[in-house]
Parts: sequence; C-alpha cells; structure tokens
Amino acid sequence: MSRVSPLPSTYVPLRIFLDSNVMQALLEHGGTVFEGEPYEPGGRSGAGEEDVWALCGLMAFVERGAFELIVSPNSLHEAAGDRRQLTWTGDVMHHSAVCLAENPPAADSAARAARLDGCGYLSVKDRRLLQDAVAAGCDTFLTVERKLPRNAAHLSRTVGIEVVRPPQLWAVLSPHVVAL
Repeated sequence: MSRVSPLPSTYVPLRIFLDSNVMQALLEHGGTVFEGEPYEPGGRSGAGEEDVWALCGLMAFVERGAFELIVSPNSLHEAAGDRRQLTWTGDVMHHSAVCLAENPPAADSAARAARLDGCGYLSVKDRRLLQDAVAAGCDTFLTVERKLPRNAAHLSRTVGIEVVRPPQLWAVLSPHVVAL
C-alpha cells in the first residue's frame, strides 16, 4: 500500500516539472512511451513497468496540449554526464522557455520557492529542482523516485506543488481519456 497522499479532488495539472529521473526514463523507454513498443526492463532512471506505462498515457495528454512540461537549467546540469540525456533535456528546455514566455509564473512564485530552503529533508539536487519548479509556476513535480513523494503533503502545504509519481498522476487523468 502506498504511503503517498492522495491528490486533492479538485486537482488538475497545468504545468508539470519533469524530474531528471523522468527525463531519463523517457529517454530509456521512449520506444514504449512514444511508439508503443514492448516494455523492456532496465535502465538508470529507476522507472518500473508501471511508471513507463503511466508515462505512455501522460504523454498522450501532452500531445493534445493538455498541459505544459517544464525543465530548468538545473535539469541540464544534472543531465550533463549523458550526452543523449543532455540533448533531450535541452530540447524540452526550449519548449519550457516558450511556455514560460507565453504564460509567465505568478509574481509570488520566487518567494514561495525560497520557502524550500527550510526543508532539511530534501537533498540539494531535489531542493534545486523543486525550487525551479515552484519559481516557474509549476503545480506538479513528476518523479519516478519513491522517497520524495512521501513528503508530498508537506510540500503541497508549504509551497503549493503536488509531488507525484507517473502512476498516481495517470490514475487522476486516465478517466478523462474518453473525452480526448
């Protein structure tokens, strides 16, 4: 049984920040996610089969413009050791810049992001990416990590961002597939 808090009943994602491990999972399992190829286990991202199939459904929503995907310069920094992931992250970074230019974050986003400095349970990398997400006006932080979502309720209350795993987000969105 999951210890992750359920999403609010009014939850509708609009701007989703992709954790570096999600970017890695999309790169490793892109054939499954984007082309419908059979699932092949493995990879550095830590994404399991449930994560990959959920990402497949989520990316179908993205293709229809249902929400914006965001990464940051810190995402590029984390991808720097892998040329393919760096290129892929750079492509998404370009998309992010367009989204942010067309719909800038709220004026209080940077101040809300600064509240994360007091969250000692976050790793330095997670804190940087979460701060980037909040500063960019993201309402969702998507990760395949299992530890970070355990703090989802506190992060939601503290900075107003929902930290979710792909299956959790897909569970919210999948009932609306018929409407697409």
